[in-house]
Amino acid sequence: MEELDRQLTADDKAEINKKVWSLVDALPQRDLIELSDARQWIGRVVELHGEQAIWHAIRLNGFGGSEIGVLVRNQHGVRADHMASAHDIVLGKLMRKIPDETNEHMTRGHENEEPHSRKFYKKYGAHRDLEAFGILSKAQGSLPWMRYSPDEVAMLPSKVLAATRPMAVERPMSRWLIDYKAPSKIEEDDEIHFQYGCQLAQGAILCEENGVEIHGLMLSQFDWAGWRLKDDVVEVGEELKHLVREAGNWAWNCVMTKQVPPYVRTPVLTDSEGFVAKHVDLAERLANVSALSKAADARAQELRAELLVGLDGRKLDGCKIVLPGAGALTANLKIDTEKLQAELKPEQLSKVTKKDGYDSAAMARHLKSLGVDLKQFKADKIDADKLAEHADSFGIDLEAYMAEQHVFKIDKPIKEEMERYIDTHFPLVAPAQAAADEPAADQFAEEPMAEAPRG
Repeated sequence: MEELDRQLTADDKAEINKKVWSLVDALPQRDLIELSDARQWIGRVVELHGEQAIWHAIRLNGFGGSEIGVLVRNQHGVRADHMASAHDIVLGKLMRKIPDETNEHMTRGHENEEPHSRKFYKKYGAHRDLEAFGILSKAQGSLPWMRYSPDEVAMLPSKVLAATRPMAVERPMSRWLIDYKAPSKIEEDDEIHFQYGCQLAQGAILCEENGVEIHGLMLSQFDWAGWRLKDDVVEVGEELKHLVREAGNWAWNCVMTKQVPPYVRTPVLTDSEGFVAKHVDLAERLANVSALSKAADARAQELRAELLVGLDGRKLDGCKIVLPGAGALTANLKIDTEKLQAELKPEQLSKVTKKDGYDSAAMARHLKSLGVDLKQFKADKIDADKLAEHADSFGIDLEAYMAEQHVFKIDKPIKEEMERYIDTHFPLVAPAQAAADEPAADQFAEEPMAEAPRG
């Protein structure tokens, strides 16, 4: 989406408003849209997006490829990625929610599209099929809600992709439907995002219904950091196409009946006894290992302190002491900043300091000296219980703002058992020292080996 290139005049806005209103009045769901919602939506979208408001108004008459994957997942009770939801999509079609403001991800995708296509053409010796692209851009499907705005319909040499997508008929060039993406991070595995697959499936359906023969589907991701393309051939079966049609029908029925679907919530655990029965052994093993780790860390700190005593108060001065079979001992220089600032002269400090953020304590002292009330700079802390209480009235998806933080507390007996195990197998006193201090072993009856921790 393009940003506003110039300041809109009052006449510009009036003309855009007129065009948007004509599109809104022609919507199949127009009678279900409140006049106040339409006025607020149009006024705000024109103000935010300028001429792009016309494009947003066109999108109200159905679901595009970027929305269909969200609908498929939500219809089956699965939350979609990037906090998208059928709830918000349906609200948007009823003009009760304005489109999101253009962000860096949208801008990156839009502005990368042209260099992406040039790079794609060069990589494969491809070119755009202008006729097929034009047909698909204006395509109408058999389902009233189905819309698609193609990124690319390209002719590629068949031999380029013959290894991954054999052609049934010998032909020099093959027609491919391509979806261009410029995500913030490229996933290197062979799996592609399910919602991307749904988008290409919807494009494939419209190609079939409008007489555009395609020989393959591809997701082309622009790795703009590595300046390369990651291209994946996508196989779309009849089952996925069915899911796309089914989800679109479901959501469009929600629009046409003004029934906004609820946000998909993560189910709450109700059978705690069943959870315990299923996971008690796993929990015991987790407790053992966690307790062992904690006890081992405590002993490591004690052993480290004993090792440092061996330096006898002497510094390493940049030296590295290699301890065969154990590791190396080095030292970083730690500066007592407060002591330096108290004892060095200003001209001396200026030679050894650098700008590195703000001294919040000094700022607070200065503001206090000016008589400024520091209360106005205090940050509010969100009360999770109050947020849950008011989420519905705010019209927000609670789980987009909250997440459970699980805490695993180890039983005290298990901690003590692990500490005893550490004491037995990793004693603080070195074995040679212990042997010198104790009577000969043959004076005692043989004892069994210490029992290893359970689990």
